[in-house]
Amino acid sequence: MPACQPSARLNELTLDRNIPVSATIELTRRCLLSCRHCYLPETRGRARPGRELNTAQWAGVLRQLARAGGLYLVFTGGEPLLRPDLAELCRLAKALNFDVRVFSTGLGLTAGLAEELRGAGVSGFEISFYGRPAVHDRITGLKGSFRRSLAAARLLRKAGVKVKMKVPLMTLNAGQAGWLERLSGAEGFGLSFDPVVTPANDGGRAALSYRLSGARLAGALKGLPQASPGLEKAAAATAASAPDLLCGAGRNVCAVDPAGNLYPCLQLPIKLGSLSRRNFSSIWRNNAWLKKWRKAGIKDLAVCSVCPDLEFCSRCPGISLIEEGDVFAPNKPACELAAALRKKSGSA
Repeated sequence: MPACQPSARLNELTLDRNIPVSATIELTRRCLLSCRHCYLPETRGRARPGRELNTAQWAGVLRQLARAGGLYLVFTGGEPLLRPDLAELCRLAKALNFDVRVFSTGLGLTAGLAEELRGAGVSGFEISFYGRPAVHDRITGLKGSFRRSLAAARLLRKAGVKVKMKVPLMTLNAGQAGWLERLSGAEGFGLSFDPVVTPANDGGRAALSYRLSGARLAGALKGLPQASPGLEKAAAATAASAPDLLCGAGRNVCAVDPAGNLYPCLQLPIKLGSLSRRNFSSIWRNNAWLKKWRKAGIKDLAVCSVCPDLEFCSRCPGISLIEEGDVFAPNKPACELAAALRKKSGSA
């Protein structure tokens, strides 16, 4: 990504100054689906959804994030549509000058709510799709869920809200990419693919059996439609925009769980502190783990720093921590994806 581009310059400045420009807000762990690959143990019935901040408490968190320099905000879950105050929180976030997006299944959306969310300033919805209806429903564990998610996406499009279809690529939906590309084109939706399946927050690894690896991963990437170059762009941006940084987590990215606990990001399960008890800026500036983390760089990645696939790597330290017990360790999905992307690019 050329340094002259505003987005690259913003990323560079916020990384350098540790400004939390992007925040992900996990409003709830409740969900109507029980997707086989989900990293939340609550959706798989292994844990009960815990306490959630109320509207006033979330409003306080949003104001703190705005004062700290936040610009981009994602509301996610679980299913954020299960929160009756979702539109109110979106409206408040927009008033605080955030760009607001929602990650959702779409289940529970009505035409009236779609209009309300557009009026609240939501810039986009990202909804997961897995393939043809039978494949989709088998993965989500709910019959009719494809139909309901597609209906929600159409309501949002009609209301004037941009919709992106997010497609996790797994053994469970191998071969569905082309059909989904045609569907997104016919419906006027955006489209992105992600071949990384992660362990669960409680350490469960059952979902890893669905992870594409080796030849199957290479084959899936080779066959991806034109919507897939985002994989290469994301990896290239990681290497080009911040060559001495592990990632933006805890540097210019943060996340908050339903109870108000602050994390470097949702994929890096290091609890930094409670926003119910302490001010965001106090935690963000003074947390001992963050101070150490921000001094780290590619020099601390003994194996990765000399890897021939580094240019194509979008390594997640959260996956390294959960799978390998060390944020600085290589992790298998990143290594395999980088190698496959290098081969796809034609590099030697």
